[in-house]
Amino acid sequence: MAEKQGLSVRELLESVYNALKDGGREIKLPSKAMAEIANDSDWHRTRVGYAGYESATLLKAGDKEWAVAFGTKCGSYPADPYNCDIAAVQLSGNGKSDEEVTVEIHDSLEGNSYFRNSLIYAMADGQLAISKDGQFGQKVLESLRPKVQEFIAQDLETDSRYFTMDLRPVVKSAVQYKPEFVVFLRDTLRTVLAM
Repeated sequence: MAEKQGLSVRELLESVYNALKDGGREIKLPSKAMAEIANDSDWHRTRVGYAGYESATLLKAGDKEWAVAFGTKCGSYPADPYNCDIAAVQLSGNGKSDEEVTVEIHDSLEGNSYFRNSLIYAMADGQLAISKDGQFGQKVLESLRPKVQEFIAQDLETDSRYFTMDLRPVVKSAVQYKPEFVVFLRDTLRTVLAM
């Protein structure tokens, strides 16, 4: 077995989320918030993939209050190309009780269809992705584009002779990232939230 060179994409985003939690307050959601991320339904069957969020962290960035959550793919096979994400929703505040804030966060995360409120998300092959049309897409893209290649420990390697049932090439080795990317990505996401 080959020696591990870096962090998997899930380890990376989980570490970034855990680093973002410092200075924040974590709250457990009343039930798992499920946002649709993929759909292969037709007239006679329903097959939907989701990002699921079980908790969120309340953060202040600049003069804004945010709920930041780590989501993982769940549901049916349409979610297979995805892995996880870090989503953020701005809180309205207005003197709401903790229970009301928790419900607001849950409902807002369920509205994160197709990663529109995700700061960044990860694909099953280890690649990072950003929703260009999402709330944070352009800001995150501009911040990461010049630097992201410096943090790749191992590139994606696929076997083009074989394909999955959805015609993706079979992954021989997923992208891995250098551990120092955690701090850079955390700082980048905090900066984006403060804009």
